[in-house]
Amino acid sequence: MTPNAFLPLPPPGFETTVEYRLRPRPKRAFHTILDSNRLLAPGSKGTLRFSDLDDAHIELATRYDIASGAIEESFILRKTLHGLQSERLMRRMLDSEGRQVRREEVDFGADLGLAPNTYPEVLLPLMLGWPAAERTRAFYSWINDRFVSRVYVETKGETDLELGGRTTRALEMVLFPDLNDFVRVGSTMARLAKPIMPKYHLWFDPKAPNTVLRFEGPYGPPGAPELIMERIG
Repeated sequence: MTPNAFLPLPPPGFETTVEYRLRPRPKRAFHTILDSNRLLAPGSKGTLRFSDLDDAHIELATRYDIASGAIEESFILRKTLHGLQSERLMRRMLDSEGRQVRREEVDFGADLGLAPNTYPEVLLPLMLGWPAAERTRAFYSWINDRFVSRVYVETKGETDLELGGRTTRALEMVLFPDLNDFVRVGSTMARLAKPIMPKYHLWFDPKAPNTVLRFEGPYGPPGAPELIMERIG
C-alpha cells in the first residue's frame, strides 16, 4: 500500500463534460434522517466537467439537480511533481428559483495542519480512475475543518458492467474509511471489521480519459444520502 498517495496527474484528453443520471440507492447502508429519496427528484441529473486551466492547475466542476434546486462545486487542484494537490473549493446550493442559499469556500493552501494528500470527500472518488501504479492507496478525506478521515482505495480490476441497457468493460474500485478515525480499535480489529464497513463502489472506463461510469454510495461521509450515479451515453 502507498501510505501517502497523491492523485496522479490526469491522462491526455481528460478535458471532458459528462452527464449522469442520479437515483436513490435501493438498499441503504445507513438509516439516518438524510434520505436520497427526499434529496433527489425524479429524473435528477448531474454533470462533471474537467478543465485544464493553465500549466499549473486543473478544475473539476460539478452540478447536481436536487429536489429543492441544485448543488454546484468548483474544485481547483495544483499540479506538482508528486501529483495533484488540493488548492481551492467553492460549493454552493441554489433553490428552485436559482437563488443561492448556501455557500462554502475553502483555501487548502492555508496552514490548517492538513496532510498534503487531503481532498474533499465527495470529489476524491471522481478522480480515482486516472492511472496509478498501486492497487491499494491511502488518502485523507476532508469533510470539514474539524473532521478529516483517512480512506483506503482498492483496485479490484476489470469487470463487465451493465450500463444503459448494454454491457461494457469497467475498472472497479472500492473506497472505505479507516475505522480507527471513528473509534480507536487497533489494526487487527479494523481488518476484521472491514467486510461490514461502509463502502463507496466505483466503476471507471479503463480507457483514457478514464471517466466515471458508475458511482454507488453516500454523497458525502458515512451517513450522508446514498445514491447511484450512472453515465449517460
